[in-house]
Amino acid sequence: MSYEEIAKECELLSYRDKLRLAQLMLQLGRKEEEGKAPQERADNLNYIIERLLKLKPKRLKSLHNSIVSMFQFQGSVSEEDIEKIVKILVQKKYIKIEKNKVIYL
Repeated sequence: MSYEEIAKECELLSYRDKLRLAQLMLQLGRKEEEGKAPQERADNLNYIIERLLKLKPKRLKSLHNSIVSMFQFQGSVSEEDIEKIVKILVQKKYIKIEKNKVIYL
């Protein structure tokens, strides 16, 4: 089926179905993009820092969950790797951890 055929069929959908289809297409596109170059993102600390500075999780558990979500389409990330990432963030003075709370520097 070609793009033109799909576009023509999409015009027949209700507005709710169009929105659901658009959301599905975005999710599939992101999944494909992240699946093509998982090593680039896994090794790119700048990517992780940028995402965390937008999300700004306040607790250590939330920080861990945020890191896990960054790698959800690439399989998974081990607890050991998460600890390494957090350790690097602390060493490079992007964050400080006090009593399970994350402080951004």
